[in-house]
Amino acid sequence: MITYIFLIFIAICAGMAISVYAFGTGGKRKRIFQDIYFSVEDADGIGVIYTKTGEYSAVLKVKNPVQKYCANIDAYYEFTQLFTAIAQTLGEGYALHKQDIFVKKSFEGMNGEEREFLSSSYFRYFNGRPYTDSECYLTITQESKKSSLFSYDSKKWRDFLVKIRKVHDQLRDAGVQIKFLGKQEVSDYADRYFSMNFRDKVVSMTNFKVDDECISMGDKRCKVYSLVDVDSVSLPSVIRPYMNVEVNNSSMPMDLVSAVSSIPNAEAVVYNQMIFIPNQKRELALLDKKKNRHASMPNPGNQMAVEDIKRVQEVVARESKQLVYTHYNLVVAISAKTDIHKCTNHLENSFSRMGIHISKRAYNQLELFVNSFPGNCYGMNPEYDRFLTLGDAATCLMYKERILHSEKTPLKIYYTDRQGVPVAIDITGKEGAEKLTDNSNFFCLGPSGSGKSFHMNSVVRQLHEQGTDVVMVDTGNSYEGLCEYVGGKYISYTEERPITMNPFRINRQELNVEKTGFLKNLVLLIWKGSQGTVTKTEDRLIEQVITEYYDTYFNKFNGFTPPQREDLRKSLLIDERNKGGNRSENEAELNARIEKVIDEIERRRKELKVESLSFNTFYEFSVQRIPDICNENSILGIDFSTYRYMMKDFYLGGNHEKTLNENMDSSLFDETFIVFEIDSIKDDPLLFPLVTLIIMDVFLQKMRIKKNRKVLVIEEAWKAIASPLMAEYIKFMYKTARKFWASVGVVTQEIQDIIGSEIVKEAIINNSDVVMLLDQSKFRERFDTIKAILGLTDVDCKKIFTINRLENKEGRSFFREVFIRRGTTSGVYGVEEPHECYMTYTTERAEKEALKLYKTELQCSHKEAIERYCADWEASGIGKSLPFAQKVNAAGKVLNLHQPKTKQQ
Repeated sequence: MITYIFLIFIAICAGMAISVYAFGTGGKRKRIFQDIYFSVEDADGIGVIYTKTGEYSAVLKVKNPVQKYCANIDAYYEFTQLFTAIAQTLGEGYALHKQDIFVKKSFEGMNGEEREFLSSSYFRYFNGRPYTDSECYLTITQESKKSSLFSYDSKKWRDFLVKIRKVHDQLRDAGVQIKFLGKQEVSDYADRYFSMNFRDKVVSMTNFKVDDECISMGDKRCKVYSLVDVDSVSLPSVIRPYMNVEVNNSSMPMDLVSAVSSIPNAEAVVYNQMIFIPNQKRELALLDKKKNRHASMPNPGNQMAVEDIKRVQEVVARESKQLVYTHYNLVVAISAKTDIHKCTNHLENSFSRMGIHISKRAYNQLELFVNSFPGNCYGMNPEYDRFLTLGDAATCLMYKERILHSEKTPLKIYYTDRQGVPVAIDITGKEGAEKLTDNSNFFCLGPSGSGKSFHMNSVVRQLHEQGTDVVMVDTGNSYEGLCEYVGGKYISYTEERPITMNPFRINRQELNVEKTGFLKNLVLLIWKGSQGTVTKTEDRLIEQVITEYYDTYFNKFNGFTPPQREDLRKSLLIDERNKGGNRSENEAELNARIEKVIDEIERRRKELKVESLSFNTFYEFSVQRIPDICNENSILGIDFSTYRYMMKDFYLGGNHEKTLNENMDSSLFDETFIVFEIDSIKDDPLLFPLVTLIIMDVFLQKMRIKKNRKVLVIEEAWKAIASPLMAEYIKFMYKTARKFWASVGVVTQEIQDIIGSEIVKEAIINNSDVVMLLDQSKFRERFDTIKAILGLTDVDCKKIFTINRLENKEGRSFFREVFIRRGTTSGVYGVEEPHECYMTYTTERAEKEALKLYKTELQCSHKEAIERYCADWEASGIGKSLPFAQKVNAAGKVLNLHQPKTKQQ
């Protein structure tokens, strides 16, 4: 653990006396704002601030590099290393002034956009929800030697331009999003700080009234808190850039000064962090003098000071640390009617836990406020506003985190951040401005009751709204409501109406290695079962039969060509010699006999006809051809009787004769939302995997034909095909999907499913760049195995164990959180939706019956029924859905609790 030593070397003078000296009274105070800036000029697109005291400053808009709730301790240390390096780059005579601005806002989701009904309901639900937004600015200032006359120094000006560009490059190379503010942007930024208004598009100035406690401006008040109490300097001797918060029996790192982002009742907060870089030799000499002075007065207090100074000198010498002067303050803006003491208590309590006692009596309010203007930091009094410390220690008290914002992506899937505000992410990781994945296949794990199906409903709804074709394989009616809402095709497997297709019916162009592989797997699945063992000979045999079947149909067999005949003759001759043959037979007789065998083989091949393509004709062809192939190639050990018996169940007169002989509904290729519900056959060891395989092939055909985005979601049905027999086909499916703007997702709830199956690991997980995990508390004791299989890092695990465990539920309705990893980027997001979406997704029988009652009685569409039902639900004042549904069912009619406003109203 890296530790930093804070030492205070400069005694703090009486604030009021020096404030009066600096600002004067009456007329001088009136001119104080006019005396800050000389001008703002443009220098090659960079807005440069010139103060009346002769300093140059440039302002960078910065996106803090540490994502809030990132759980990564290293990220906090990397921040301190980066800003320590920046301070060393700038060197003597420069100051860094970092301003982190926190603004209370209300979410505005509609923005006048035309949206689909459920999306419109979603954004209306969040409209007006309060949240804290943040932004960060970094001002680099070159110090000017104070004198009554300033002169232009071209060398210092060039040095300034070189240094600010170096800092820009350092930040950019560290992956920080940055840009220089232009002339107009700098002016606007200064105006916003002056009015403490970072929210409205247009800002206006107002009268200032200053007293010992705060600054009043119009309808708001500001108070400036210095992090150093002028009467009682108290800072910890050991400090690090983060603090640990206990969440769900594990520690989550948070910013050391995270308290500044959540001050109660504050409308805006500006956290000013200033680092002044002095001449190092001079400061070390002053340290030496101070050490000698303390050593000359022998008492315990002075002896401790001597030891502290020695330690600092050793650190500076050994590790080439930099000595800097620093100042930290908070400008808190509140409504004029708000009690400022709540803010004060919050800050005092939060910082005291870190051993920092903020100033309770910062009487120089106006001085601190004015000197915190961008570019004016050198106005901070060296005697009582700044204190000396090590450079990397100074960066620990900087704010390092950024708030999650929506990603720049054409595909927007909305979740909530951990404040409860909607943010859009690219769920595929491939379509956004930043490419996170190589493929968009996903794997979702969540125990029963964790909100897994609710989450997937939300994802596929949003995908479908954005032009994605959705195919789902379900075993629990989880998507029936959504399918009905979007007008999709809901197909349930029943004995009377089984899911059928004719996989053997293809055209010549479709005959390729992929299609042959699919059909081979299909035949082997029927013959051997999903868990059966297939030998290489059996695999090759079925592949040959399928190849000859299509060759007979497309090309007709009219006899062997001379090369084929010669090749067959050589093979038979070798077989004869290996058998020992008839020794009395001469070569001419042997050749004549072999020719007769070839003629017989040719005759039997000519007799085989394939008039049409279907499972029936394939069965007829294969039961004749397989014995011949075995005989021709002296193949032994093929259990042909079992093959014929198992295959016959799908042939004419068999129990499942329709399954593989009737063409699937051709309209499915045009359907954009299809749900195959196969719950009724989930216990059938043959039909369950077979139908799942058929559906996957339907998706493959749709995937190749259609040009838009496609997604196949396989819920628990994936277990039917997770066998050694299907492993290669699943890998092929996953790898092929990414070539056709498609993705395949597997959803499961049992930990054993991923622990106990190598197929899952090799064929599914290794080919899924997107991993989704819901609450894993039930698996905590066995989570090491999941961690190893999914390749989760320690940082990922810290995030996972905060799911649903943060204190972020106040003011929000019921929601569930989900961990999503795209490539190596991961985060925790909330799934929180309005009543309209809930009623679309629900699988609760009482709720579905109540909604059906509304639809029937009102004789309206599914959408209108949801709208009326939810309006009554909200008007009822009943918070939970089930009690309201029970009330509707008990009444047996539409309640009409919500009365829409008339035009006159």
